[in-house]
Amino acid sequence: MYFQFLSLIAVLVTLLVCLNAESLGRLFGVMAVPDGRRRTHDTATPQVGGVAILCGFAVWLMGSLWPERIHDPILGAVLLSAVGLGLVGFVDDRHEVPPVLRILLLLIFVAIAFALDPTLIAQKLHWYSFGDLTISNWFYVLLMAITAIGLVNSVNMADGQNGLVGSMFVTWTACLAMLTNGPLAMTSGILCATCMVFLFFNLRGKIFLGDCGSYGVTFAIGLLVTLAHARGALPLETVVVWFFIPVIDCLRLIIARPLRGRSLFQGGRDHFHHRLTDSLGRRLSAVVYIGAVSASSLVATLAPQFSLVCLCALTGFYFSFAHLSDTDVGQEGEGKRPVDHSNKVIPLAGDHGRKR
Repeated sequence: MYFQFLSLIAVLVTLLVCLNAESLGRLFGVMAVPDGRRRTHDTATPQVGGVAILCGFAVWLMGSLWPERIHDPILGAVLLSAVGLGLVGFVDDRHEVPPVLRILLLLIFVAIAFALDPTLIAQKLHWYSFGDLTISNWFYVLLMAITAIGLVNSVNMADGQNGLVGSMFVTWTACLAMLTNGPLAMTSGILCATCMVFLFFNLRGKIFLGDCGSYGVTFAIGLLVTLAHARGALPLETVVVWFFIPVIDCLRLIIARPLRGRSLFQGGRDHFHHRLTDSLGRRLSAVVYIGAVSASSLVATLAPQFSLVCLCALTGFYFSFAHLSDTDVGQEGEGKRPVDHSNKVIPLAGDHGRKR
């Protein structure tokens, strides 16, 4: 009964923040103002979606930890590290934090999480199709640190259209809840519920996730995935399927932007969701993007033997719309004037990123 009541309180906290998003956004100075180029939504929109999710989630975590209702170190690890990184993202929403400092702080929170819950460190990499691969602890920690940097930045780059990242959050946490049990399943379930509340408002264009959410919520999901894998509940192929689209898009941009003489940290309309929108239109592209991620994640979760098939299908789907060399991308990095997309790009209501 206690946890049902606590879950209700957590969801209501998230709902309360979402209902008062504009007031909070103006109060804290985190409004995404249209600029007619990359921020093409109609009106100034509050970027407090991450605040809403993490506030509700933090209430549930604190209520579970006190007075020692759940004895699992993952709760404290997620509370301190994910909320801490969410605060970094909130500061970044207000005053841009240098990329190197963001990465350094992310690594610090990785270290904090692993120190609070050493069971995050797996002795083996669990594959469904290839068996287990034994690795040393230091190599696993290094691998997880690199993975955390890649995942957080990949999701941050994908946050450019209403519903995309929120739907992925709901999909991943729901799949985690299905695969796990005990405190890990409960934690995944409440995070899924708070993300669903945000998604409802985000799809209506009332609220944006902000860097607070793309950093903090993604990091929380990453920790839960890491623990599920370490406990043998989540094979590595399934993890790769879940995160394939945002991660492969980030890797493509790491290669493509320097090839065009542009900085990796210079924003542009060269992301996968932009390419998909140019081909299919705003609404259909969102449905296709979300459908591809959700369907493949669900298949890989319920039938991990088909994970490699999902990866092949996702690879074909991705490279049907995204390429290393794009001739219709602005060439700001080459000293040329930006290409005018006004006649061929359908505005994205959620295209509000600054650094992406």
